[in-house]
Amino acid sequence: MNKFKNLIWIFAICILVISAAFTGYRLAFRNLIFPKVSVAGIGVGGMDKITALKLVGKYFSTNPNNIVLRINEKEINKLDEIKVERDFNWAIEQAYSVGRNGNILTQISEQLETIYSPRNISVPISYEKDDLEGYVEQLATDFNQKPVWPKLVVEKDKVVAVSGKDGLEIDKLQLISKIVEGWSLPDKQIVDVPRVVISAKENKELVDGAIASIDKWGEKKLVLKQENFEMSLGKNEMVALYGLTKEIINKDQFENLLARIQQLVETEPRDAVFRFEEGKVLEFKPEVVGRVIDVPAFNEKLGEVLLMANSETLEVPVIFSYPKIKAGDINNLGIKELIGEGKSLFSHSIPGRVFNVNLAASRINSTVVAPGEEFSFNSAVGDISRASGYQSAYIISGGKTVLGDGGGVCQVSTTVFRAALNAGLTITERKAHAYRVGYYEQDSKPGIDATVYNPTADLKFLNDTGNHILIQTKVDTKNMSMSVQIYGTKDGRVASISVPKISSQTPPPATLYVDDPTLPLGQMKQIDWAAWGAKVSFNYKVIRGDETLFEKTFYSNYQPWRAIYLKGTRI
Repeated sequence: MNKFKNLIWIFAICILVISAAFTGYRLAFRNLIFPKVSVAGIGVGGMDKITALKLVGKYFSTNPNNIVLRINEKEINKLDEIKVERDFNWAIEQAYSVGRNGNILTQISEQLETIYSPRNISVPISYEKDDLEGYVEQLATDFNQKPVWPKLVVEKDKVVAVSGKDGLEIDKLQLISKIVEGWSLPDKQIVDVPRVVISAKENKELVDGAIASIDKWGEKKLVLKQENFEMSLGKNEMVALYGLTKEIINKDQFENLLARIQQLVETEPRDAVFRFEEGKVLEFKPEVVGRVIDVPAFNEKLGEVLLMANSETLEVPVIFSYPKIKAGDINNLGIKELIGEGKSLFSHSIPGRVFNVNLAASRINSTVVAPGEEFSFNSAVGDISRASGYQSAYIISGGKTVLGDGGGVCQVSTTVFRAALNAGLTITERKAHAYRVGYYEQDSKPGIDATVYNPTADLKFLNDTGNHILIQTKVDTKNMSMSVQIYGTKDGRVASISVPKISSQTPPPATLYVDDPTLPLGQMKQIDWAAWGAKVSFNYKVIRGDETLFEKTFYSNYQPWRAIYLKGTRI
């Protein structure tokens, strides 16, 4: 009995000692990180949060952009061009929370666990994903080694196979993963760029089948057809198309063939084009059904025909896409009358600007907008660049008026904006110019303008009339004027536009004179024009009977703008 009591006493004393020791341990680390805890491999156990933060930051500060890539035993260190941010505070907070999460039993368990199994906290990082992917893509372009595929050649009327050569390709996903992992670690990190071998070993079965097929073809040609398109492939062209590794068709040669015929076969779908004339809507151009080559089906059918040699004609398979507006819809479109018109003047425009106004107006002329569809000026006008026919004229860019492709297009968007307002349509997107442009105030109060610049600024409105609407443009280059008419069916809506309110007017800064050695001495050339700054607003309200369909106040915040002259210095 006494022996049992002694055991109980011993056990109780042990419990008290252990409890006291553990309590003392917890008290000793009440403001410190528990032992065996590290951040990015840096031991921070026994430190307070501030000390740990300084230590970790010091390790990383010595090598902020610490990744060095190695390929072909050559080191590449261009990743410092990519901005990387590390959240040390979060990592330290996580390190401090080890052994402090959950209830008391959970905390004790976690504290004991770190003694035998050290805990490492990774440092979270953030970076520009597009920049990294772009860098790796460029690296692949620079260092990938394309395989040389085996091919068939005709030698002395005999077809023989020529062996290829393996290629090397960077494993982009694995490389990105390694880089990101390295960024979360201190010190210099050498990352060997992972590459995979692209085998170019020929497949004997495919080689034998190809040679047998070519013998069947003899001197016959394969004719590719699609509607009005026709192309003949001779023996040498067919020989090059046979794949000898994994696929029946050689990938590179197929892509070359595809590129040759796509521009002759494929077309974009185009809506029928209409114009409103003498109170009637007339067909101007019929619709065009779109066609694109069904590439997988073409590849498969071409392989079958080449191997079987059982047909000398192959119909190129295509996928059709149909326009939304067809000529047959002319009587069902609901385009009956003028529902809104906008006008503007552009006197004193330079020739390039006049040309661009005319071109942009022609691009949106005869646009049909379906019921419920949102009109986008940028989508309707298309690409605005020298490549699409535009000339240089003055545009607002980077806080300056400079020569750029497409200057004058905003004359058209402004006129469309005014037409949509007068038609009582719901305006869903509009942005004012940076400063007051004189062209838009030749026949209007300030504030009723709309700038466009793809993709940051667009003019959009909703066709909520229940019928199709037709947009027509007219440009009078003799009188320097243009108009935009919107035709549809009147539904009883009435639009009202208040007189613009002008406030907070500020004078333009002092005129700036810039020396220009390309101009003769004494010659002056104005490249920017003074404009008063102002805040302008107007109210737009659309009603139908007692119902308010749309109501909005449009605001324009125009900056004061200085005049700038180039001063010739050339002697």
